[in-house]
Amino acid sequence: MDSSHHENASGLGSRPFLPMDLSSRIPSLQQQSRQGHSLLRRSRSAIATADPVLLASWTIWFEGQGPLVAACTSEDDCLGNIQSHAASLLLCTDLLESGSGISLVRRALAVQPKLKALILLHRPIARTILDAIEAGCHGICAVQSAGTGAVAAALTAIDSDGQYLDPVISGVLHHSRLSSSSGQQLPLKDLTMREEDVLRGLCRGMTNLEIAEDLLVSIETVKSHVSSLLRKLPAKDRTAAVVTAFREGLVQVPSRPPRWT
Repeated sequence: MDSSHHENASGLGSRPFLPMDLSSRIPSLQQQSRQGHSLLRRSRSAIATADPVLLASWTIWFEGQGPLVAACTSEDDCLGNIQSHAASLLLCTDLLESGSGISLVRRALAVQPKLKALILLHRPIARTILDAIEAGCHGICAVQSAGTGAVAAALTAIDSDGQYLDPVISGVLHHSRLSSSSGQQLPLKDLTMREEDVLRGLCRGMTNLEIAEDLLVSIETVKSHVSSLLRKLPAKDRTAAVVTAFREGLVQVPSRPPRWT
């Protein structure tokens, strides 16, 4: 379902191509592409990237899905189309020919607050990830995760709970040892045992339903624990709670990708 990334000659980066062999996954990827995704079918989508190959492959991928109202390489062009066509889903990369994907997300959400935004980062470093979170991105993936099911996983998460960090992004946040904005460690004792369990589930990329099934509690109970977590950490949303958890060392980075990948 995902498209492999190709860096173009216009200078998306000087890094060499990373070895990748998807041969054994060709049938499943083609089947996923044909099936599409329910969120795509229900959305008016806009796509933006500086990579013309990726832009073309995404455009083909959207064939047979919901309406694709924008396919652009610049921030301003995409924003104009999002406004004029009332787009409800944005898929972009951080690098654009003019402007940036992170700025695009921030400006798009200002004019379309209900827009869902998924961004793929070429350089998934801590500062860029935090900028994307602050901009309001609902899903954040590393470009090198394309072709592994990360985009499909992100769309599923966005469709159900609203936010997603792929394992590469989560790992960067954990290992970067981000400094606390408060300058103080959050005491783990402030969280109940159940809240700790729910927080670990969030950091593993689990949905509310999956956490409820794992803990043998109702989904309403999980929602209550999530609300309590957001208040105690404090965090404005689930993604911010995950960042805080990694930053403060409250949980360990997941050893395996989220269960829906």
